[in-house]
Amino acid sequence: MSRARGPSLIAGSDEAPEGVHPTNKASRISSPGDVVALAALACGGVVGLALLPAILGVRCVRGLYQAGKKICSKDPVLDPDMAQDCDGIWPFSEKPGGGGAQQFPEGTKRLAGYVKMSDGVRIAVDVLLPPCAQGADGTFHPVPCVVHMARYWRAWEMRWPIRELLNRGEPWDFLLGPWKSALLESGFAVVSADVRGAGASGGVQSVVWSPRETQDTLELIDFIVGVNQPAGRQPWSDGQVALFGVSYDAGAAVRAAAHKHPAVKAVVASFLFGDIWRELFPGGIMNRWFLQSWCNVNSRLDNARLAAIHPFSPLIMKGAAPASSRKQLSRCVSEHRGNWDLMSAAGSIKAIDDPVAIGSGETMTCQNLELFANPLPSLDGKAVLPALAASQLPTLLISGWACVTSGTACAAFSALAGQHWRLLLGPWNHGGVQHVRYCRETKLLKFPKAKAVQEFLLYHMPRQGFAQSSVPAWLASPKPEVHFYVCGASPAWQHSTEWPPKNVVKKQLWLSTSQLTWTKDDLEHEGSTQLPKATDLVRYKWKASAVAKGRALLFETSVCPTTLAVIGSAVLTLRLRSSKDQDADIFAYLRERPPDGGDLVYITEGALRLSYRREEEAPDHEKAADPHSSDSSMASFGVVPHHSYRRQDIQMLPAEDSWTWERNCSAWCAHLFESRMQAGETTTARLKFFPVAYRFRAGSKIALVIAPDDAAHYAPNPLAGPHPPFICHSTSEQSMLWLPIKEQQLSL
Repeated sequence: MSRARGPSLIAGSDEAPEGVHPTNKASRISSPGDVVALAALACGGVVGLALLPAILGVRCVRGLYQAGKKICSKDPVLDPDMAQDCDGIWPFSEKPGGGGAQQFPEGTKRLAGYVKMSDGVRIAVDVLLPPCAQGADGTFHPVPCVVHMARYWRAWEMRWPIRELLNRGEPWDFLLGPWKSALLESGFAVVSADVRGAGASGGVQSVVWSPRETQDTLELIDFIVGVNQPAGRQPWSDGQVALFGVSYDAGAAVRAAAHKHPAVKAVVASFLFGDIWRELFPGGIMNRWFLQSWCNVNSRLDNARLAAIHPFSPLIMKGAAPASSRKQLSRCVSEHRGNWDLMSAAGSIKAIDDPVAIGSGETMTCQNLELFANPLPSLDGKAVLPALAASQLPTLLISGWACVTSGTACAAFSALAGQHWRLLLGPWNHGGVQHVRYCRETKLLKFPKAKAVQEFLLYHMPRQGFAQSSVPAWLASPKPEVHFYVCGASPAWQHSTEWPPKNVVKKQLWLSTSQLTWTKDDLEHEGSTQLPKATDLVRYKWKASAVAKGRALLFETSVCPTTLAVIGSAVLTLRLRSSKDQDADIFAYLRERPPDGGDLVYITEGALRLSYRREEEAPDHEKAADPHSSDSSMASFGVVPHHSYRRQDIQMLPAEDSWTWERNCSAWCAHLFESRMQAGETTTARLKFFPVAYRFRAGSKIALVIAPDDAAHYAPNPLAGPHPPFICHSTSEQSMLWLPIKEQQLSL
């Protein structure tokens, strides 16, 4: 990417003081809003004290009830292996010292200010300096720095007296504060900037992850290390830079790292979106809940509408931390009104190649946001992730089994990993906010992922005069390594130098009437089951009543005699017999029936809108992440499908128009119609599940739940009607579930 003019410091003025500068701690009461907030909190405190005895009484009664229920329960004795499905065996288990969950380490110094980009837009920047970077006489000692481009505010300013309880009165980052604290403890400077159109920065976001955003990141690095800067390198920088981000911020980090800036020495990308269509429109169905929630949060943050986030938010928060005067902050926030409306664009597209207008007046498609195969002129015709691999930068990818980005992480590592690449896959949802509790026997604890980032960057960007006491075992080899969490295993953390791990092969289960069988000898000569109507709200907690009421189909194996580990993406191949509906959705859930016969345990899921069933040859990165099949004669049915999702490939279900006259016929005609529908045209549809690593317990059952909708999360199918297709499961028309199974047992 060409950068003809470098970034510059803002000329000193009331609106924008020069460059980054030390911040002054805010006075206790600095605005009328503080007075109102203090009065409201005082009233709330009085009410809370009055209700405290009743609250404590209720909690005591509830605790006694739960304890008695546990003693009297008929649950079996916990499997000692399952008791280890917690963070007790996490290799980075040391607790960080000095800082903490709500404050930076003692002695951290914060500088704040604006850096003007080459197009004149002001970017708000915080520089957090560890004690080792500060001299006694006010000078600085150069240290490596970690650059973070923040989409969701680089820091939040709190009201008094709440701010006295957080980070010693300084602004705090509620999303990445603990990560930054770990980096500061290791002696890194942390440079955190609001992306244009967000937080305290000016400008407009014309589209997500725009080329201009990437150029901002590169120009900020130039500012730090002194490229095209009359004043040279910043006094606190030793010229080494790492890029770091989570979720959206990870996309910003990877796009900048791919440009091979000479100062960049490593990149850490957590929960990276690499194929936005297949992640947010899985199976061609819009994940409306995620997109709507994401867009609502962005809009409220960009326009500083704290009350829209929560009615009580203005009582404890002021907003994004200012980089200079509040007058300048207000001016920058007012510019955000022109930000691109992502939700409107998402609602207007029906295929991956549908064009949408962006804020710059140009058009784009979802394919332009893909990181594996979308060539960029600024990268000499390479796509982002191949360019990153060619740069030979040490790369740490982090994702979770309960996150849609896990597929991107697995595929990137499988196809592109070079020396000093590491992949961590844990039982986390998006952003690593939650450790997912898969079974009752597991503990619900958090993992110190920041510790892994800390160790990775210390190894690849050592500070002058600072040496690690020992090289962490997981970083000792230059070969790429993946460390993944097998839910239910003991020890749960496993590692491999490749993905998928060795000895993982796909084995098929055949669908039969309410059953999953390991052999097709159990199939009926003729058999099919109609998909339920898309009229009921599908919930994730499945009980027998959900199937009994016709809201979903349930297929189960017989009892598993031994443990069985599934590692990777399962595939569901369905033979469908047509009905009268033009289209239908398939939501498939892989589950476990525990040995005690209790509620089904959620493991992973996949989805497909049947009109998008057209496939094309999978790209190399998807092939690399797909294990081989154990049955070579049927291997093509178990390969992970790659649907084109192009508008020209949309294909309605093969329904016969000649049947429409029978809609209002007599009972005899209705019976005839059902017979003809059973004999309708068949088609094949295949869908893949999000990858997972899970150990089925001995005595449990493998379960497959198939539902017609997930109204709580996904956009409904406008063409789905009262006559969905039939799922065939006979000797002549076979439907199969392919599971990637580790042939040799894990070290359990």
